[in-house]
Amino acid sequence: MPPVLDCFKDNSGGEFHDGLLEIGVCDGIYVNTKGEKVIDKGFNRGWDFSEGLAVAMPEYGGKWGYIDKTGEFAISPRFASSGSSMTDYVWPFENGFAKIEVAGRFGYIDHTGGFVIQPRFLDGDAFHDGMARVVVDGPCTYIQPLGIDPPEDSHVVPWDAVRKGPLPLCKYTFTDVSGTLISGARYDYALQFGEGLAPVKVGKLWGFIDRKGTMVIAPRFENARSFSDGLALVSEKGLFGYIDRSGAYVIRPSFKHAESFADGRAVVGDIQSGYWYIDHAGNQVIPGKFAIASPFFKGVAHVKLLSKTRATESIYNGKYAYIDRSGRRIFTYKR
Repeated sequence: MPPVLDCFKDNSGGEFHDGLLEIGVCDGIYVNTKGEKVIDKGFNRGWDFSEGLAVAMPEYGGKWGYIDKTGEFAISPRFASSGSSMTDYVWPFENGFAKIEVAGRFGYIDHTGGFVIQPRFLDGDAFHDGMARVVVDGPCTYIQPLGIDPPEDSHVVPWDAVRKGPLPLCKYTFTDVSGTLISGARYDYALQFGEGLAPVKVGKLWGFIDRKGTMVIAPRFENARSFSDGLALVSEKGLFGYIDRSGAYVIRPSFKHAESFADGRAVVGDIQSGYWYIDHAGNQVIPGKFAIASPFFKGVAHVKLLSKTRATESIYNGKYAYIDRSGRRIFTYKR
């Protein structure tokens, strides 16, 4: 009989990271893929593993540190938690670095726990392609544009800014791992680097810069996403298509909805006619359409199958499947 933990019965589900699953309602208990408990140190909080380390807090009201896969602190608890004020916080490791907020300023640590960039930015994101998007100038109002994931968010940076009226919207730039800014340019918005280029918003239009800050694809798109699989998703006149690194269309804008390429496939379509998968030439590459379709990840995608009652059926009910890149159903289930 497989191992069973009492708190599994209340677990809301999660994913394995680095071969371990943190049981959320158990707070800091980790099991392996056999369901065996491998870490139970009595932590007050424990997060998912990333790059071999997981954020953990040993006792209530304590400080954050990072544990290794044995449950020992590889980075001792040294980072404050300021509770609801959110002026001190930590993030998981991503691409070699973890973002740390100290008294409302953002910096980055490496796997030793030492700051490679001291906390000095008003806001910051994770590193991608050796660059991280940051806010340097303030005070200002951070607003996540509509249509960008995660959903719209608004807050003032720095948190202790003195306001005598409305603050200007934040402008964005990038830093490298040494803390050197990419250039003196500031953008109305920016997304992470992908394959050496980053989408940036100038006024109402999006273009792309390289790692030197040179605008290599002039702003002319209504929306844009980072490059992946050699192509970038962009939109014009309300329709989505895909460009190459020169800015030329490889697939002309013709889709009401589209996702970035992953594993040589991209989801396109709309809720009325359904969703399907295309290849880099824009051809439908998996037969049929789906009520819901996710991008591929490590060769697998999650889909909801079309049904005769789809018009009245909730997205949370029906028949679902996991498929491979050919469209073969790995397994199906109902809920």
